[in-house]
Amino acid sequence: MSRGAGWVYRPVWSGRTSRVWWLDYTVRGERHRESSGTTSKRDAQRIMRDRMGSRETGKMVGHPDRVTLHHLRELVRIDYELNGLRSWAQAMRWNWEHLERVLGADEPAVRLDVARCDAYAQARLAEGAARATVNRELAALRRGFRLAVRKGLLATRPEFVIPQEHNARSGFFEESDFRAVQLALPEALRPLVEFAYLTGWRRKEILTLTWANVDLNAEVLRLEVGTTKNREGRTFPYGVLPALKALIDAQWQRRDGLFVFHRHGARIRDYYTAWHNACARAAVQGGVIVRPALLGRIPHDFRRTAVRNLERAGVPRSVAMQLTGHKTEAVYRRYAIVAEQDQREGVEKLAANTKTNGKRATSRRAHATKRDRVSSSAA
Repeated sequence: MSRGAGWVYRPVWSGRTSRVWWLDYTVRGERHRESSGTTSKRDAQRIMRDRMGSRETGKMVGHPDRVTLHHLRELVRIDYELNGLRSWAQAMRWNWEHLERVLGADEPAVRLDVARCDAYAQARLAEGAARATVNRELAALRRGFRLAVRKGLLATRPEFVIPQEHNARSGFFEESDFRAVQLALPEALRPLVEFAYLTGWRRKEILTLTWANVDLNAEVLRLEVGTTKNREGRTFPYGVLPALKALIDAQWQRRDGLFVFHRHGARIRDYYTAWHNACARAAVQGGVIVRPALLGRIPHDFRRTAVRNLERAGVPRSVAMQLTGHKTEAVYRRYAIVAEQDQREGVEKLAANTKTNGKRATSRRAHATKRDRVSSSAA
């Protein structure tokens, strides 16, 4: 390239020449070096011309080679705070702790290409992390890159390919199985799980439900905008469902404090251990597994169960989505599972229809044979 237009080169990392071309150019007396993200020298030269033009017009700021993994983490954290997202302190923080531990918090972002990301995934899987966990961590890294490019700190980002997961759960409760687990639970948790079984609401929505969310006069449950996972409000007219009305009325009679479901007046934070112990007690009797379907069940199965029950009842999908809090039909359809009993009933209807058609065909053949005999006798 001409003098003053910069140059492209392939750096040496740990004694090995990189396949990716890097850019080295100067804009307004300031030197910039960054990865082109391509193994083609011609493409790298074209990208460098674009970078120089972007910097001249102020579309890019800073030095891409100085942006580290920790900077990406901070971009994601700030973005979560500005958008009022609540999961940073949980999943996102854990994801970035693993990313920084394995890759290094001071690792330059421009060196994190697809090969490094694949190596990271292999390292985490070798540690025993689940595929879904590794995918969430890579998704967090991808979010950091997207924010850096959007803010002009980086010019390019790796093309992340997150492997598809085939771990969709398909469990749901028949009423008899639900009652067996409910009876095995401590008394304070029984109303809570029945509410989950009837409404399909998320666990956190139920645990944080207060009497301020219950309109006793209108017999309606109300979740305010911004308090649900999808940030949308929701109403549920509990008064028209007798079992749910009886449950809410009973909880009102035994109310003790702010929360609808409580343990001696205190909020129920979690019931993980009690739940799994109850499933085990309900599944095994006398040392024999009598309800194998209950082993490994999770409270989220109530959500799938409610969706299936709404489908069975013929509730319009748009209405059912509003009741359960599903934002998209794609997610809703994922939970609308067909039970074995439903399949059995479907096959039974097919068999009945086949039997009826068979009788009609036999009757027509018999009638035709009789007609032929009469015709032969007349002849």
